[in-house]
Amino acid sequence: MSRQQGVDSGKRARMAAIDVDKLRDYMTDYFGTAVFNGFPAAILDLSDIESMSGQELCQKAESLGINLRDFEIE
Repeated sequence: MSRQQGVDSGKRARMAAIDVDKLRDYMTDYFGTAVFNGFPAAILDLSDIESMSGQELCQKAESLGINLRDFEIE
């Protein structure tokens, strides 16, 4: 079962329920791809996302321009 995290990005008036496990999997693939495409420093981010809380993960995703709406639970 997926964990959920409420996120208010400040850009929307409502809180959205985010599938944190799906987001974490996406970001693992995102940073893993970066590592294998010549950006070895991304391994630090890769290890960090494993221990991030749902809120920290969402903040990191937003800072990278990842659209959290793709991970909303309806």
